[in-house]
Amino acid sequence: MDKKTTTFDKRNFYNDKDSGMVFLFSLILPILLSLVFSLIANVIVAAGGYEDSSEVTNSIWFTTVLSVVSAISYVVLYLVYNKINKIEYNAIKLKFKMKWHTYLIVVAIGVIALFGIQYFIGGVDDLLKLIGFPLQEASPDSPESLANPQSFGIFVLAVFITGLIPAITEELLFRGIILNGLRTRFNDYSAIFLSAFMFALMHQSLQQLVYPFLLGSIMAWLVVRTGSLVSSMIVHFINNFLVILFTYLSNTTSFSLNMPNTWWSYLITILLLAVTFGIMYLIDRYYFKHKSAEMVEKSSTKTSVYIYVSIAIALVLLLFITIFNFVSA
Repeated sequence: MDKKTTTFDKRNFYNDKDSGMVFLFSLILPILLSLVFSLIANVIVAAGGYEDSSEVTNSIWFTTVLSVVSAISYVVLYLVYNKINKIEYNAIKLKFKMKWHTYLIVVAIGVIALFGIQYFIGGVDDLLKLIGFPLQEASPDSPESLANPQSFGIFVLAVFITGLIPAITEELLFRGIILNGLRTRFNDYSAIFLSAFMFALMHQSLQQLVYPFLLGSIMAWLVVRTGSLVSSMIVHFINNFLVILFTYLSNTTSFSLNMPNTWWSYLITILLLAVTFGIMYLIDRYYFKHKSAEMVEKSSTKTSVYIYVSIAIALVLLLFITIFNFVSA
């Protein structure tokens, strides 16, 4: 009887050590996969008579396979980590039981967040251009790329591969494990912003630092208020879907949401950002009423060293990549 109890004695929560370790793994996995797929691309180039590796890496089949494998690696990390550390799989709080109006609020937040933040990010990109930082954009000469859909079939594939799948797999780690683990060490607001910062660092790009942080903060806040990882998955998917949709419409029609680079347009972007977070504040105060969906018991031990180590490694990698991009531009 004791043996049976021990065998099934799993914890149903994450701690800050879990947060640090999973974040560290989330940094290592993309690097390893990138190296493996770079080698594969070089082999294909050598064997297939391509002029350079970009012909392979920008192709639809290559980006599709890489995206799927990356997503699978996150799911495997989630499953294996929970298995090894004897943690209940439902510790991520994947709860579908929310009120219908909460679902509507979440969807509205997803749409508002995209329109409220994207123009501000455009201003950040212009600032990066001003200091000479080489921005990464969808290559116009690779029409089959998932990042640049120019046909309806590729658009549908992109929605599934780079829209839906990342919205599920990334949330498993960052709002499922990392955020919930941080909440056992820090207060809710600190956990929200720290998890968002780690989410931004995961992208390992100076250009993709501000937007993931702002969006990650909103998604983490929603998880805390609703008590369900489903809310952040919805917002994440809406964000991905709308970006893909607008790119597709821009490629196939005269549709454009771009604003001219004038002083008043930058003022508008700041006002839109302020309005967006003003709306979030009102929703938090009058709908969620500043209350978290559930109380989390705080840990009495010292903060895990894995938190510091993983963030330090992420910052070093970001610095190295930023310097490399400047030098190679």
